[in-house]
Amino acid sequence: MNSKISKVGVVGAGRVGAAVASALVMMGVCVSVVLYNRTLDKAEGEAWDIEDAIPLLEECNILPTDKYEDFADCDVIVITLGAPTKDGQSRLELLKDNADIISSTIKELDRVAPNAILIIISNPVDILTRIAIKTSTRPENLIIGSGTVLDTARVRYQLGKLLNVSKQDANIYVIGEHGNTSLIVWSNAQIGAIPLEKFPLPQDISLDKIKAEYVDNTRKRAYTISERKGGTSYGISTVAAQLVDTVLRDEKKVFTVSVKANAEYKIGEQVVLGLPCIIGKKGIERKLHIPLSQEEQRALEHSAEELNKAYESVM
Repeated sequence: MNSKISKVGVVGAGRVGAAVASALVMMGVCVSVVLYNRTLDKAEGEAWDIEDAIPLLEECNILPTDKYEDFADCDVIVITLGAPTKDGQSRLELLKDNADIISSTIKELDRVAPNAILIIISNPVDILTRIAIKTSTRPENLIIGSGTVLDTARVRYQLGKLLNVSKQDANIYVIGEHGNTSLIVWSNAQIGAIPLEKFPLPQDISLDKIKAEYVDNTRKRAYTISERKGGTSYGISTVAAQLVDTVLRDEKKVFTVSVKANAEYKIGEQVVLGLPCIIGKKGIERKLHIPLSQEEQRALEHSAEELNKAYESVM
């Protein structure tokens, strides 16, 4: 694919969907964006607002629509539909509200754009991605959930800031559920080429303290933001735009997206959760196995158990 001639769809023109469309335009990811909403006025209002910025950026066309047929020739489609998280509500509690929405949306997209790569960012993303895989007729590698990409970005940013190094050199991953049972893989963390456990830390700060604080802060970050402004949008929209860009440019980057686990993880091969994968023009091009400590393995097993229970409650 060539990002300079590519067309990207966004399903849903709510707060997150509009932010995704804006990020695609601002980052110059593609030349055409289709913004769908069941209420056309909403799609038009968001699209026209974004359109006013285009003369100051790279050329891009943005089409508001209430017809799925306009996705027909899209290379990638980002799905943002779903009920928003309410105060104190976990992502898993959203499941019943959003399971039916994702199923019907996938069926429509299979009808009009069976070859497009789908990127799901609706919550709870791991279970909705699993429902999408079960519902869709397209190959599994063409369905990507945003997984723990945002969680990983949050930890890398905070760790790089603490250690006064480039955030790109904070090589650490968050895996498992995008939610309350996520886990940070400390055992493989590196700063550049140096294992984190051997990297010089600021005075009066221990690695154990960092671990305790970061696990708690990562899981609560979205809730903390939502308490103050009613929801999150900028972080996840940037994740979506980055995933789209990686697909269109065939960059073969590693992201912790929502996928079915490989046998090496020993958590079953049907559960879907955030794990490192190589992303390119074919979608999920390769699933990677990250070595875990015994404690991390137990945490991943717990995350898988919780996700399986939630999935089985609605399927």
